[in-house]
Amino acid sequence: MMQEARWTAEVAIMNKYLPQFAAFKTKNGSVGFCGRVRGRRTGREYTILVKVPAQRYPEMEPAVYIQPRIAPGYWQPNGSLSIYHLRPWEPSRNTFANCALCAIQFLEDFDQ
Repeated sequence: MMQEARWTAEVAIMNKYLPQFAAFKTKNGSVGFCGRVRGRRTGREYTILVKVPAQRYPEMEPAVYIQPRIAPGYWQPNGSLSIYHLRPWEPSRNTFANCALCAIQFLEDFDQ
């Protein structure tokens, strides 16, 4: 379960490195960040949403959603991006920012 100190640290990290992302908490208990990124090649604007149930974070890796979707073979049935990390999710080291950066890298690779 996410502690308030962890959430404060996550917000600070995102504000420092990815200030275009806004923090949110939902009524059903999810937390995360949402921001817009422009594709470098096409100039298309994408919305990236990174979220997870607060009760399951940081043990559970946040899901990443991108709209509009590109590269059809990379999506889970629930609509989230299938991210394959070089290393497994490490709750004590990884952050929402890691997930957002994976989404941004995905756009760098597939925005055409």
